[in-house]
Amino acid sequence: AFALKAVGGRTTKSESNFFSSVGRIQAGTVGKPKVMLLGSSITGRLPDRANGFEGFANMGCDGGSAVDALRAIDSGILPIAPTLVIEANTLSLALDPMSSEVGAAMRSPWFKLGMRYPALSAYARPAAFAYSILLSRKIGEYGNPESEDDLKVTSKPRAILSAPQSSVSTEQKALIEELVPLLDRLEARGCKLVFIWLPPARSGNSPPPTWIRQLLAESHSLWWDLGNEALPELVTLTDSVHMSAPSAARTVISLRKGLLELESAR
Repeated sequence: AFALKAVGGRTTKSESNFFSSVGRIQAGTVGKPKVMLLGSSITGRLPDRANGFEGFANMGCDGGSAVDALRAIDSGILPIAPTLVIEANTLSLALDPMSSEVGAAMRSPWFKLGMRYPALSAYARPAAFAYSILLSRKIGEYGNPESEDDLKVTSKPRAILSAPQSSVSTEQKALIEELVPLLDRLEARGCKLVFIWLPPARSGNSPPPTWIRQLLAESHSLWWDLGNEALPELVTLTDSVHMSAPSAARTVISLRKGLLELESAR
């Protein structure tokens, strides 16, 4: 508890992706965030309120997808936020009917204990303090959270009114049939749902998969393609998939601006 207080309340990385994800999600349930970022390790690289980006809680699940958190929110394991930002990059991982390791862990008693008592959480593991420092050295600094330095995206979240007429696989159809009523239930609870494609861009600036567009159309969720629309020179990666800290910060700043304009337009 003393060590957590000394580092500002939480760590950002642990000795494995599993404990990093569990700790990140447990920390995201503290207080009442305005925006929850749901997704995979791509989302997990984004800064949140622990880095000064007030109102944002990162719930990225390494090795999983946003569906793990959506199911946990729908079942009452995780709290809900006024806005859920749902990463589309890795939604295909949810086509596997087996829950991810982190998804299964969220149903365990020790996960709930860590939500209630931070000193018993995965982000309070002794190794997490050292690994957080190492991660910071690898990905760089997020910089000033009040900066206006974004991805220079000119579009805004929009509705997908219809999807191209094409066949979907049995697995894709089953996931759509599960998620549409789930998303409807979350929306009925007053939640705004925004699906995003995070940088980097898809190969050849191709459109998102047809089954995802069908999911968007049937659930009446909003869509925002930050990956294909961001200025390429503003997106730097630490490997072939994950953004560096400066690019991740620009992404959240773009999100903050877009969501604020969306709220003002209501």
